[in-house]
Amino acid sequence: MQIIDKGQQNIRKAYLAILALYFVGTAAALGYVLTHGAQVYLVLMAVAGLLLPAVPKLIYKVFKLRPVYLFDIIFIVFAFVAVTFASVLGGYDMVPHLDKILHCASGFLFAVAGMLVYYYCKPGRRKEASDAPVASMFAAMFAMSSAVLWEIYEYTLSQFGPDPQLVATTGVNDTMQDMIVCTIGGFITAYFCYRYLKHGKKELMMSLFETFYKENIEPRP
Repeated sequence: MQIIDKGQQNIRKAYLAILALYFVGTAAALGYVLTHGAQVYLVLMAVAGLLLPAVPKLIYKVFKLRPVYLFDIIFIVFAFVAVTFASVLGGYDMVPHLDKILHCASGFLFAVAGMLVYYYCKPGRRKEASDAPVASMFAAMFAMSSAVLWEIYEYTLSQFGPDPQLVATTGVNDTMQDMIVCTIGGFITAYFCYRYLKHGKKELMMSLFETFYKENIEPRP
């Protein structure tokens, strides 16, 4: 146990050192865009970058988790590359295919996050070989959902000035709008699902669910 504790202490020291470098680098990027007449959204991105390290802390607090400093390190390194370097300082123009590299890396990270969410929500939270099909599919769907949310964010951003998706020249409006309305429909249905499971209130979609469930899923006596 002493070796594990010492290892965690070393990782924590590494995290604190990297965090300090992160703040120095992001603050310098903010100073650069402020003194070079950059667009407002770049200033906002830099400010957001200074706030991002608080995200893991918020997750730990809300879900009452113990800190995992390796996760913190990966998070702030990814945030620095994706936000400070790529978005604020124009790294996308300096490094070929950086956008695709970051999206691919985010897929790995969100899939891992999906696995964690799966087992956090699973009764008993025990890992079993029989979990493999469902847990892996959940991880993939979690990553895909995260990608959809990110694309919606970029599309929304394009409506207020910057155009990271090249909406004006590539005609992705229809695709993005389809994704947005589909996501809205999903959230609305999730709300009805919550009311149905929590309070027994049925709207049309939940009546359809209940009928199908009773006919095909409900265990027979």
